[in-house]
Amino acid sequence: MATSVWETAAERRRELDAQGYLVVDKVVPRELCEDVLAATADFLGIVANEPGSWRTRTTHGHGIVPLHHHPALWALRQWPEIHRLFGQLYGTDRLWVTMDRVSFKAPADQQVCEANCRRARQDAQAPRMSAFHWDADPRQPRSEAGFQGLVYLRDTAPEQGAFCCLPDVYARLDDWLGDRQVREATEALNTGEHRVEAVGGGAGAMVIWHRHMPHSSALNHGTAPRWVQYVAMDPVGDEATRKERIRLFREKRPPAWAVRQRVPGQQDPEPGPTAELTPLGRQLVGFD
Repeated sequence: MATSVWETAAERRRELDAQGYLVVDKVVPRELCEDVLAATADFLGIVANEPGSWRTRTTHGHGIVPLHHHPALWALRQWPEIHRLFGQLYGTDRLWVTMDRVSFKAPADQQVCEANCRRARQDAQAPRMSAFHWDADPRQPRSEAGFQGLVYLRDTAPEQGAFCCLPDVYARLDDWLGDRQVREATEALNTGEHRVEAVGGGAGAMVIWHRHMPHSSALNHGTAPRWVQYVAMDPVGDEATRKERIRLFREKRPPAWAVRQRVPGQQDPEPGPTAELTPLGRQLVGFD
């Protein structure tokens, strides 16, 4: 369900709490999205609009591309409407932005796609999904879990490996968890028994989801790639965390959690110039 950037904060927060996710249209200008897309394509060594070049890239799982500090990514992170949106949800402007990555998910092999595309359009649960998971401990109080987000860099239909979630599990999470430990509960998410909702969006749209929402992405059964930048914000933390964030930005290093994931192609530090920050960007990193 798409919502307007200009709804009141209270309405937006109620809808997100109830539904578990929001799609907010036209948050980021297309030119910023295209700049990030170009940086992603350059990193991968492909040509964005030439299908023949896509086949040179194997895209497993969510199609994560280990690019964190390119100036184009920082230009998008600093866009004021993203800060405004997360500020409404958290009820504070004192936020730090995540130093997350981008994603490129090429269409599935055309022979596979011909057999599956029609079924994928009819059934939101496209086959061969990545594992569903949570971005926070699902047992912590819902008010403390916070929110994750992504920006679609080009128009993205549900069958293009879009954001997928399990709203029925979210709606009855406490009862559904019962006595399960987190690992056991995560395994139970991936039995194929739950209704899956696939969520597309236009270029520049943000999908924001509660960290208690089980989510994943599906195989891309469309004819064009899925291009995404993951971006979220959280209330500011302690002084030690602030200093570490500044170091990561200055040295163009990936966060520790990203290093632990060992995504192929990760560079530490990343090459290229340091991004220029606006006054808002300096706040979002932790300088000010």
